[in-house]
Amino acid sequence: MSAEPKTRQVLSRERWMELAMQTLAREGKSKFSLHALLKAMPVSKGSFYWHFQNRADFLFSLVEYWDRHDTETVIQALEAMPAASSPQDKLWELMCVIYEAHHNYYDLVIRALTLEFPELHKAVSAVDRKRFEVVKSLFSEMGFTGDDLEMRTHTFVVTTSLEQQILVKLPKAKYDRLLKLRHQFFIRP
Repeated sequence: MSAEPKTRQVLSRERWMELAMQTLAREGKSKFSLHALLKAMPVSKGSFYWHFQNRADFLFSLVEYWDRHDTETVIQALEAMPAASSPQDKLWELMCVIYEAHHNYYDLVIRALTLEFPELHKAVSAVDRKRFEVVKSLFSEMGFTGDDLEMRTHTFVVTTSLEQQILVKLPKAKYDRLLKLRHQFFIRP
């Protein structure tokens, strides 16, 4: 008996992005190719070219997807807070939204892609600038200026971007406690 052929599905452009990001996070950039994606996903090569003109279009679409899902979504959550919310409360909300919804999950793999595909660097840097500006504005509202403002902004963005991939996973109760301590660390004058 032979194995049944893989059933092919029609994937939307958005679903292509989701599956590609999951594959990239799971397999790493070294195994990230169209051939590997097609093996892992129930689609044909034609499906890829239906949605993407070429590899560059696909890679830039991945960065746009990452920006939309892991930066714009977080910014929208902050903008939805009551106008009277303090910058300290907004920073806490920012931290909770990022960690609870894992909006930092793909940060490291996206940055790793820029090493192999340097043409993505400018697009990734634009997302980083957007993140830095949001965080910097919160610290500025708290009254931080100069080098202190820059240090807090950079430390916050780097920590939140890379923590999920490079630090040991902690039990939720301990992580929640440390998150509160980190918030206090950042808002302390």
